[in-house]
Amino acid sequence: MIQRIQTILLFLFILTLTSTFFFPVWQKIEMKDTESVDIIVTGYVSSALLDDGNKGIVYDYFYISGILILCCLLAIYSIFSYKNRLTQIKIGTANSMLTSSVVFFFLYQIFYHEVYQNINDKISFLISFYLIFLAIFFNFLANRFIRKDELLVRESDRIR
Repeated sequence: MIQRIQTILLFLFILTLTSTFFFPVWQKIEMKDTESVDIIVTGYVSSALLDDGNKGIVYDYFYISGILILCCLLAIYSIFSYKNRLTQIKIGTANSMLTSSVVFFFLYQIFYHEVYQNINDKISFLISFYLIFLAIFFNFLANRFIRKDELLVRESDRIR
């Protein structure tokens, strides 16, 4: 049963989550004048770098990387537990909650973290931020098809 559509969607979920490690998530830019840049802060999944002139401070958020790796491992386990669809639904729900918590963490970090709160000029959400939403969408579709299969099996059991 590896050839089902939900398996393909779960592989796409894993692919989009692993690609978030290679691209930046967000960026804040503070302009000194209309043309010169004072501070550029870029947030990545594993760390954020504050560059102020020659000084650099690295804040490492290793637990966000751990959550995303855990989501990928849960999706792999879900792919190979195709005989128990209720377990797949539970794992898909847990994946949705975990990836949503990552999005909420990044939003909190951008708007309410005391280090980045003073930089108010320009906020840009970059490719990894949208890839996380795409992963949530793939997980949602996979769960929908898993539920559809479960309903089909229950209806066929009722007919017997």
